[in-house]
Amino acid sequence: MVQENGYNFYIDKGITETNEGKFEEALDSLDHAIALDPKRPLAYFSKGVVFQHLNDLESAYDNYSAAIDYDSRMTDAYYNRAQVLLADKEADTEKLKSAYQDLNKAIDLDPKFVDALYYKAVLQKKFEDYKGSLETLDKVLAIEPNAVYSRALKKLILQKYLK
Repeated sequence: MVQENGYNFYIDKGITETNEGKFEEALDSLDHAIALDPKRPLAYFSKGVVFQHLNDLESAYDNYSAAIDYDSRMTDAYYNRAQVLLADKEADTEKLKSAYQDLNKAIDLDPKFVDALYYKAVLQKKFEDYKGSLETLDKVLAIEPNAVYSRALKKLILQKYLK
């Protein structure tokens, strides 16, 4: 049983509120959890999710970074942090390289993380590493043969960039 007013109570409450779209309430619950135990990564990760929903990319990035600081093996925090960087329509090359590094870390932690592999391939294409992108897409397709977006990106690269 979850102790009322304890860390787990507020984490569960914050996640439920996030899933219900009650983002301000979720932030309040997650802040309570952090106040009770400031070194647990799940609260920061969950706040990152809320801020991402609110399109507050900087706060999302900061919270995912805090989660990683407390647990360097938190695969989803690396992936989500990369997604925050990729959501910035005006991201410069340095931000894109940082996203690429986060995706690589997520893949190191989970070599079959199909979504991370796909976005790595997207960035490789953007960096004009077409052969690297194809190799990454082949990894996706070996894991998930019906990955539609990966098939489409591979076809695009082969037809447009590697004639």
